[in-house]
Amino acid sequence: MIEITSVHNPRVKAAVRLRDRRYREKQGQILIDGARELLRAVEGGVKVLEVFTCQQFCDSLEGRRALAVALEHGAQIIHVSEPVFEKLAFGQRTEGVLAVAEMPLRKLADMQLPDNPLLAVLEGVEKPGNLGAVVRSADAAGIAAVIAADAICDLYNPNAIRASLGAIFTVPICADTTAAVLDWLRQRGIKIVAAWVFNDRPSTE
Repeated sequence: MIEITSVHNPRVKAAVRLRDRRYREKQGQILIDGARELLRAVEGGVKVLEVFTCQQFCDSLEGRRALAVALEHGAQIIHVSEPVFEKLAFGQRTEGVLAVAEMPLRKLADMQLPDNPLLAVLEGVEKPGNLGAVVRSADAAGIAAVIAADAICDLYNPNAIRASLGAIFTVPICADTTAAVLDWLRQRGIKIVAAWVFNDRPSTE
């Protein structure tokens, strides 16, 4: 068992740096904050490398289950002090479970779809929280996949993961240019319906 009590520990510093998009892309790694999110990541086949946990915060059944599942799938469990975990965690919801995982590599060309799929295509999405909320809604609605076209934020921003409640790992999702997405949709004969916030025509028409 590994224990870390210093906020200056190299592993802690490396994990904190994963909040930065360029560092995430350079390392090919992401941060997963939260028990539900971690469980969905494992369910979605994401390779979890290490999990930081703090006993003072991790007192829920879901938190303990997330640790057990991560351990079963080969992740290293690292116990940290309260100050260390407070440095690692972000947002207001602290569950005492934060993981470092390999960034999923999903390409548009590899997307597998059912017959007559219903897709959600987001163009130019800027805020990670909005991306995560759409993915969460897509999961609830049974949408086949989410495609980000010319996205400004990256798919695995920690806030996008948190806002999706982990659905970003189980709903098929990828990003590409708008031109590439349109070509891909047309090649498959998928009907395109556009929604624009400033239009005066009701969505039910």
